[in-house]
Amino acid sequence: MLEQRLLEKAIGDAGRLIAVEPFGEGSIARFTIDAGEHAGDWFVDSSRQPVARETGFVIRSREGVAVARIWRHPFDPRLPALRTALDPVRLGRIANAAGSGGPIEARVLAYRPGRRAVVRLTQHGVHLFVKVVRPGEAEDLAEIHRACRAAGVPAPEVVHWTPAGVVVVRDAEGTPGPVAASRMPARVLLDAVDELRGHLLSVRTRRIARASAGSRIDWHLDRLAADLPERAADARALLPALVPHLRRVGQARVVHGDLHIGQLFLTGGRVSSVIDVDTAGLGDPADDTAAFIGHAIASAVTNEVAGRTTDAALLQAIADEAADRWLRDAHAAALTALHLVGHGIRAADRSPEAAGLLLDRAQRIAPARARR
Repeated sequence: MLEQRLLEKAIGDAGRLIAVEPFGEGSIARFTIDAGEHAGDWFVDSSRQPVARETGFVIRSREGVAVARIWRHPFDPRLPALRTALDPVRLGRIANAAGSGGPIEARVLAYRPGRRAVVRLTQHGVHLFVKVVRPGEAEDLAEIHRACRAAGVPAPEVVHWTPAGVVVVRDAEGTPGPVAASRMPARVLLDAVDELRGHLLSVRTRRIARASAGSRIDWHLDRLAADLPERAADARALLPALVPHLRRVGQARVVHGDLHIGQLFLTGGRVSSVIDVDTAGLGDPADDTAAFIGHAIASAVTNEVAGRTTDAALLQAIADEAADRWLRDAHAAALTALHLVGHGIRAADRSPEAAGLLLDRAQRIAPARARR
């Protein structure tokens, strides 16, 4: 692929492709190099989106336009605070600002290049989570956490934030969703999710939720077709089936933006914490429906392929119950199918079998099957 050739041109090593995400006019591809002077994670950005300060290699066209940027983790040019979040000395200052002191262990839990990262800090057995965002976005992120809590949505408490792009929140309270789900009927879990979604509707914000999965349908289907060349026709055949049904139905409402069981913590049959409200804001309620069902199905498929049949059956039962409760029109069905395509893309490198099964599920759940 082009990105791999560009990386090799810049550092003399092509690396191993890990993931690709759409970004701007192109994408950001993640590679890993296992040994040698260039060992680590590298990123090739073909988005042509400007940055405030270069932190790696820049490949320019004859006209001087930056057609690709290449950097080594953690030197993301759009997330300069990521280096701070992984620097032991600076971490000490962050912890002190939160009222604690002593040795700190830092671990990157999530990283979407150019967008955001989450670093877990552990000190004296207590966790704090550092959310790293683009400079100027931190205040908005702290505010949506506050607005959610004010409306009864149990988002983690913000203990510190800086305009440089750092927001520090406390740990979630309760039992992680996947564990709690194994101890209760699916309907009880979904009752708790319905209550949470009701509280979200009362959040006072003008913030816009994360863009709907439907906004990049061409990229998603082309990518899955490339990842599963033997199923390319099946992937592309979803385009005419989904496109007519992707436009939002009704007015924008406050949604989580990436709602799934992994974002939830429960106590006594109710959601006691919901994390990653970074994506919350005014959007399409059907996107939360699609994200929840799509994630449950994808998790079921992953467990099925790995031979964990009990876990697969539990997650599929949750997905089926959620579909019976929420999946009632072609619009929600189309978005759910598209979420499954996205999960298929992420699975393709590790397990083409899982990716193929997810494409099968997307075909089955496409709008022709939606209940009217």
